[in-house]
Amino acid sequence: MFFIKVRSKIESSLTKKEVVQRLSEITNTTDKANDIFIGQISDSEFRIHKKPKEYVRNSFAPILVGKIEDKMEGCDINITARLNLFTATFFLIWFLGAIVVPAIIGIVEPVFLLASLVFATFLTLLILFAFYKPAKKTIALLDSILKK
Repeated sequence: MFFIKVRSKIESSLTKKEVVQRLSEITNTTDKANDIFIGQISDSEFRIHKKPKEYVRNSFAPILVGKIEDKMEGCDINITARLNLFTATFFLIWFLGAIVVPAIIGIVEPVFLLASLVFATFLTLLILFAFYKPAKKTIALLDSILKK
């Protein structure tokens, strides 16, 4: 569950200072403003997540942790999209309870092996559609903002 991450690298023609400025323009520390992201930004790092739409909460929404590194022309932004710590812990407990335990019991009773397979499929689809797709979309959005 802590291995559920999406890593990406954005190469921008902007300088490190310009990237930090652009991120500051679209990020706020609270969700009351009309910004795109919520989070913290320092001189070379950031930790942000996309602002949820009104009345829509997704516990699997990715948190983008990034490091901005200078280079000769522009900068590189290394991004890791990860799950919220609470959600990752909850998912780990679900995984152990829904897959490992029925698989162990399934040695004696085969119907539990089927239940384990069904839960494994469900949890895989949940992570695919609730985390990976939004993570890739959020990284693509950030990429488009930082390459303008």
